[in-house]
Amino acid sequence: MTGATPAGTDAWDVLQQLLCGQVGAADRLANSLRVEAYGCTSFGRTDAIDLFAADPLALSGAAHVLVSPQAIAVLDQTADGRTVGAFADLIHGVIGRLWVIAATTAGATTESAVAVARDDFMSQLRQQCLGDAIDHPQLQTGAWPHVLEFGSVALGAPQTPQAPPRLQPTPAASSSQVWVMRAFSSGPSVVALYRLRVQAATLPRQAHDRLALVVGDVQGQSHGQGARLDPRLAVSDPLPEPAPVSF
Repeated sequence: MTGATPAGTDAWDVLQQLLCGQVGAADRLANSLRVEAYGCTSFGRTDAIDLFAADPLALSGAAHVLVSPQAIAVLDQTADGRTVGAFADLIHGVIGRLWVIAATTAGATTESAVAVARDDFMSQLRQQCLGDAIDHPQLQTGAWPHVLEFGSVALGAPQTPQAPPRLQPTPAASSSQVWVMRAFSSGPSVVALYRLRVQAATLPRQAHDRLALVVGDVQGQSHGQGARLDPRLAVSDPLPEPAPVSF
């Protein structure tokens, strides 16, 4: 992608500082920064720094970093062999939103909600991976089919932290779906952030959400003509489900 920024820029330095809870990152964080990490959601740069000060995510020197003018993504491996990731929106070099794909903390909670009966196929949409290429202008021409394919790979990835990231038959029900949240191209790489809705293949249906970050390289002069290489991915633990509220 033309205009892509190489790793080692200020955005990468600021992201590392933020993930370690260092106050020096504050000047390059939006006041309205929203963070989704460890199954928790925080608002504002002060709360974000406090979140990571209490539970830092120190990335190694071998982390795989990809940067564009509007986003930065990183994949890394922890000491116990788990692949973790982070994806941040950049606004003129300032981090405006951040997702961390990692383990969920034991105390993670979400706001209570009223349980509503739902049928995910009432709309008759049978696509496993949903999104629209027009919403991701930083993708190279021809890259969108790879984004959709990588979404299906993320849904079919092993759901244990130490399992190797490889494509295998998914244990999820056929009604499971993936939504493309962010995507961009950087050189030969396609980067995509997803939200998964994993439906268990049991009755009654049990479901949970996860985040996934996928980076895949494409050989050839363009994404549309090149051959896809095996993608690297990080998949979060299940995100907390809202406690039901009844009247």
